[in-house]
Amino acid sequence: MLFLKWSLRIFGAFWVVGGVFTLQQARQANFIDNALELITQEKEDRLVSRFLLLISISTLLTGVGLVAVSRWVFIPLSLLIVLQIVYFFIQRQRFLQAQTDEERSQAQIAPATRNAFIVSLVVAIASLVAGKLGILQ
Repeated sequence: MLFLKWSLRIFGAFWVVGGVFTLQQARQANFIDNALELITQEKEDRLVSRFLLLISISTLLTGVGLVAVSRWVFIPLSLLIVLQIVYFFIQRQRFLQAQTDEERSQAQIAPATRNAFIVSLVVAIASLVAGKLGILQ
């Protein structure tokens, strides 16, 4: 049980760092979208940057919950998983509706995004086990 508790805390610390890093990337993506809109006078598709912002906040809060070994971790972790599923669904719809190769390319889901989803599921399972064992407070 001690191993699981400290594993969750260590994982949480990495997720806090990852959440901060991803939040910075979301801010940069938003800045670039704004700059491109000013230059081209065309609306940019902000789906990816908005999901990046929401996912970064959820990742950060999940990391804090894991470091604290708190039952509250289930709220941001559930939100994170739901956001990822919604993102996959929207991107799949965009891929199916794409008319050009560029649109198909933009609708592709990155392997890193799929891997992050798998890791989220593993952490959710570990958190559920920790909750059942009474490790989460």
